[in-house]
Amino acid sequence: MKHFITLLLVLLACPALSQHAGGGSSGQNGGADHDRARSAVERNEILSLRQIFFGTQEQYGGRIIKVELEENHGLYVYKLKLITPQGRIVELEVDAATGLPVGTTEKDRGEDS
Repeated sequence: MKHFITLLLVLLACPALSQHAGGGSSGQNGGADHDRARSAVERNEILSLRQIFFGTQEQYGGRIIKVELEENHGLYVYKLKLITPQGRIVELEVDAATGLPVGTTEKDRGEDS
């Protein structure tokens, strides 16, 4: 059941991926951005969200509650927000090509942003 809930959260995060892929365009470009992200995965330029998900699960545990994919000058970064089993919020930036963290912020759930 725990894995089902985690998978459900990842599937719910997919709209965030499609809205923010390729620089965060919205509206009519949202579909094009999603297609551009999918094409980057198919060309092996970036790792899939599934691969990123399993890598963060191994390292941090917890649940992913938000996902964005941003592109800047051809470099893609997954921005993830997750809640650890200890109740801490972790904001993590992951190089989409390698899966390696490039930035991390951790705070208690009660703290202001």
